[in-house]
Amino acid sequence: MESGNRVIDKNIPFLFASARHINVECNSHMHDNMEIIIVNEGILCMTVGGINYSVPRGHGVFVPPFAAHSFRSEEENECHVIMFSKSLVPYFYDLLGSHEPSRHIFAVSEPAYNLTEEILPNKNNTTDYICAQALLAPLCRDIYLQCEFKKTKVPLDDSLSTAMEYMETHFAEELELSRVAKAVGQHPTTLSKAFSKKAGVKFNFYLQYIRCYHAAELIKSGEVGITEAAYVSGFGSIRSFNRAFLNVYGVTPTQYKQGGSV
Repeated sequence: MESGNRVIDKNIPFLFASARHINVECNSHMHDNMEIIIVNEGILCMTVGGINYSVPRGHGVFVPPFAAHSFRSEEENECHVIMFSKSLVPYFYDLLGSHEPSRHIFAVSEPAYNLTEEILPNKNNTTDYICAQALLAPLCRDIYLQCEFKKTKVPLDDSLSTAMEYMETHFAEELELSRVAKAVGQHPTTLSKAFSKKAGVKFNFYLQYIRCYHAAELIKSGEVGITEAAYVSGFGSIRSFNRAFLNVYGVTPTQYKQGGSV
């Protein structure tokens, strides 16, 4: 998230972040935090877990941990993006440990919407732990009542969350499965299976994924060229970067820079 307010605890590096966007565009990505997107004006196009949604005003989208998602704006819109840690909603996260939503879109109730607008009315706000919990409670209730939760065969795995956090911090370095597994106290085989079963991708693909996402953001910003974006994102050569980018996004870095679809 480029801007917004953040709540940070000394024992937990990330708890809560909020930002408002106009005509947001965001490449496909995933993370271990939860996310709620509320559309205030217009229609926002989103893809979550391979399902496409056209999200109208007054509706929200819930993105559970490890779900690949992207934003695109085909017409004028304004949305409010809220990211939060399991530590703020422990009971709701416990539900996600054994259940998953059949759908991700929901109508935002008036109390939930009003509280969000009261606590976080501007593009940049300051808030605290208690207020963050207060505004998340009615939103999580809306999600629970409308998103049709079903029992999942693969429970959430905290070791996978820890591994993803480690990779997101060290992606520009030389990373192998064995190093990440050692860092999070897991056997490499166990961690490899966790990626495949819960994140739905292999370890090597996820590493490519976060490196390409970082490179794409740099290219989109216009601050660096393709070559520099590749190297600072952890790729050892332009050839490997081009191959990985095409594998992840379906277009080459040059096509992406020129406005190609991702």
